[in-house]
Amino acid sequence: MTSPLPVAPADTAEPAVPAEPAVPAGPAPGTRLAAPEPLPLPAPGWGLPEAVRAWRTAVPHLPPGVRRRAGDLEPVSALTTVVLRCGSWAVKVYPPGTDPAHVEQVRAGLRGSRTGAVAVAAPVSTPDGVVTVAPWLGSSDPVGWAEVGALLRRFHDDHASAPLPPWQPLSRVASQAAALPAEQAEVLAGARDVLLEAVAATWSELGWGAVHGDVSPSNVLLDGAAPRLIDLDWAAVAPRELDLAPVARRLRSGEVDATTYAAFCRAYGHDVRGWAGLGLLDRVAELGGLVFRIWDCRHRGRDLGWLSAELRHWRHPL
Repeated sequence: MTSPLPVAPADTAEPAVPAEPAVPAGPAPGTRLAAPEPLPLPAPGWGLPEAVRAWRTAVPHLPPGVRRRAGDLEPVSALTTVVLRCGSWAVKVYPPGTDPAHVEQVRAGLRGSRTGAVAVAAPVSTPDGVVTVAPWLGSSDPVGWAEVGALLRRFHDDHASAPLPPWQPLSRVASQAAALPAEQAEVLAGARDVLLEAVAATWSELGWGAVHGDVSPSNVLLDGAAPRLIDLDWAAVAPRELDLAPVARRLRSGEVDATTYAAFCRAYGHDVRGWAGLGLLDRVAELGGLVFRIWDCRHRGRDLGWLSAELRHWRHPL
């Protein structure tokens, strides 16, 4: 049974709850999830210049229609990937080591999507990175959490049987632990293994299907008047609760208020807080955040002196 929704203001009408999609089964209880690293974090020194070089190398290998509508490059963002605007296109460059087959599986699995902004051509591998091109969505009009909930439900329903990659939680642990002292690396690896075993044995209330993997209003842009989910890198076949748990975490942290959260739940048609696996997904997210913090400190040349104290909390991850 799910928790009751927070009470909405008296003048807020209750929208109809969408029909439940077909619920595909996840892996059998006790099945260990594989954890390769298809989307690695960039090595030190990789950034905008390398991404621009990758784009220049990739251009001759892109469809003629893309080449004709390309224009001057405009940097948009640079961190774990680099995003450039090039005329009518949003160019995304992934660091070397990215698995182009994984990127293509996401693109092919979501081809023709009415709810996601999907690349228009197969990724191009270059020595400086893997390049993808999608239509540029220029609207920056803010999108609220209720709109996100409605869009996410349509995404889940539209792509319920999409042949996306399997969910690979904590796939970045191994690479970020490799350069740590042996004891610290063992704690990280041990915590990952415990969490993965628990995830593989967890029952999903909503079933396994297509998920976005990084839901937030900042990952929704307007294509004309139609909202589209962007940043589909982590789209996968996973328990659908994976896309709802981050919103519940934002409620607990105070980032969204009770009324906003209620609007999201009504628009989606479900409140994840009554699900027994929610705490486990929170721990997976926490460990993923810790791993990213390790990389970010190295990336910025910061000290890792804080890590020993932090790892004491991960000797018993559950």
